[in-house]
Amino acid sequence: MEWDLLSRPLVDGGHGSKIIITTRNESVASRMGTLQSHHLKQISKEDCWLLFAKHALRDPSVIADPCFEVIARQIAQKCKGLPLAAKSLGGLLRSEPNIEEWKKILNNDIWELQDKENDILPALWLSYHYLPPHLKRCFAYCSIFPQDYIFTKSQLILLWMAEDLVQSKKKATIEEVGENYFDDLISRSFFQHSPYDSSRFVMHDLINDLAKFVSGEFCIRLENNDSVLDNVSKSRHLSINSVGDFVKWGRNNEARHLRTILVVYPWQIRYRDLGFDIFLKLQCLRVLNLSWYNVGELPDSICKLKHLRHFDLSNSSIRKLPDKMCSLYNLQTLLLIDCGDLAELPTDLGRLINLRHLDISGRNKIERMPPRMGKLKDLQTFRGKFVLDKNTGDNIVELKELEHLRETLCISGLRNACARGGCWDMRRMKYLNELVLEWGGESSDADDSEKERQVLENLQPHANLKRLTIRSYGGTRFPESLTISQESNSPKRVPLVHLRTLEIGDCSKLRSLPREMHTLLPSLTRLSIRKCPKLEPFPEEALPSKLESLEIWSCEKLIGNLKQWGLSTLASLRFLSVSFEGFADPFPDEGLLPTTLTRLFICGISKLDGKGFRQLTSLKQLQIADCSELQCLPEEGLPTSLSSLYIYGCPLLEQRCQRETGEDWPKIAHIKAITIDHIPI
Repeated sequence: MEWDLLSRPLVDGGHGSKIIITTRNESVASRMGTLQSHHLKQISKEDCWLLFAKHALRDPSVIADPCFEVIARQIAQKCKGLPLAAKSLGGLLRSEPNIEEWKKILNNDIWELQDKENDILPALWLSYHYLPPHLKRCFAYCSIFPQDYIFTKSQLILLWMAEDLVQSKKKATIEEVGENYFDDLISRSFFQHSPYDSSRFVMHDLINDLAKFVSGEFCIRLENNDSVLDNVSKSRHLSINSVGDFVKWGRNNEARHLRTILVVYPWQIRYRDLGFDIFLKLQCLRVLNLSWYNVGELPDSICKLKHLRHFDLSNSSIRKLPDKMCSLYNLQTLLLIDCGDLAELPTDLGRLINLRHLDISGRNKIERMPPRMGKLKDLQTFRGKFVLDKNTGDNIVELKELEHLRETLCISGLRNACARGGCWDMRRMKYLNELVLEWGGESSDADDSEKERQVLENLQPHANLKRLTIRSYGGTRFPESLTISQESNSPKRVPLVHLRTLEIGDCSKLRSLPREMHTLLPSLTRLSIRKCPKLEPFPEEALPSKLESLEIWSCEKLIGNLKQWGLSTLASLRFLSVSFEGFADPFPDEGLLPTTLTRLFICGISKLDGKGFRQLTSLKQLQIADCSELQCLPEEGLPTSLSSLYIYGCPLLEQRCQRETGEDWPKIAHIKAITIDHIPI
């Protein structure tokens, strides 16, 4: 029925409608196909060898021992032209230099096994058989995911951690050990990149079948199949697809030993309130995923789930978390992403001393952080905003205790810390890559401006910082330098030598930047300045020489002195994005821009200079937006190197650039991809 509904508009769509279905089941092909099925053949012996060698040998073109190649080719031949088998076995053998181990795999009895019931390829059996025990356990856990389920690296590692599947090491965090496990499984082709998003991963159907087989009754998936509910007393990990399955499971009394409940397609239960009591009998739970769950408040009785380590309430309707929840001392991960109704965190959140990952990013109504956050000394990631209000400005001092914090920290409401004074030394946070500072609101007088400058100076981030974002800062100038003290109680200042990205936005009073940015920020490759209307022009040659990307938007005074920026000397500049409010001169002047530029985005210009454009011999992409007064392209045309052109919000120009008929069409006919008003032509 569902297939008929899906296919009907395509079948009735007339000439040109086609559906291609891939399946490993012949009956599926015969039922859904209107044409004869096409059976894919195995790849040739030579192609199978090349694929195997690519994954098994560091340099397939150089094999010193002829005997080694003979054995390798024999193993490749046993893969019988199946690409997945060749990749999997190749990944297994890549780190094994001993020829005797290769012989063992070649002569293993598993090659002779063929279980008709599970249809697992011998090559995949071997790949699993030779996994070290810790990877076998981690892989078997993945059977909780249904076929074609897309997951992230961090998501899976956090689940492994919650189930004690990752072994701790002295010189590495448990997350880093988990990353090594994950990378090992990727190298052996147990996971592969999703075809839709290279940052996400998926298991091949055959690999998924293998995981399901080796996990046995330990992991179960409720996939609209009542039979799996018959015996769940031995099961420890459960994944749920649909509302119906969730309700059926909720009535089952034999699952009290469950340690994982994972809703893999959570949006299917978003508006179903099933109560919370059904979870309280599961005293062994370590992972509870109730994302998209319709629950306004959790009961105090949640404190009974003493073993809970991973709790996901993302996209739920939760409004408040009970203080009793803070007795869940084993909790490692708390996910509250896009909880639009959430107004506050528990007052005693600092009692969760084992918490390592807290995510409150996305929509919420949180206006302040709870006190004593500094007790979360094991916190590795804090996603979302560390919010300060008028009554909690002092909470900023808690941040210096979170010295293991990694990735990004965003502090919001810094204006409320202005009156506190003191130094909020963040130099111990040496693992932090990115710092986002938001003042919020408007400062009212010159005295406030000085206090805000003092806040910026007092924060003192670690010199390892790579990205810094400053928003709605109310000072008229930055501190004399963006440098920090190298050591505690030391007056000596050092540059932020590792800073690569600096973003400044919505600073309505800001008049000047540090005069010697090229010295203070020697590694800066990206600079973005937006909505700073009073910012004075850069001093000559002030821009860092390694800049690769420069964005200047809504900075009227700064744009007025474009010629003195020294852009032509920036030999590394590849991307330039500029808005030209109040700029009347033609752009770009001859010799103004470096010839290294590959992407250019201009907005609000009234006239283009053809000679300046023709010099941009490396330019590949040009975007022209919101230029209501721009009447035509330059007579000299655009660079022949251009491969894509985007024009939108330019009514006079859009008509002249229409394919074949426009007056300016001959000037752009050589460009492969042209988009006008968001429509490719």
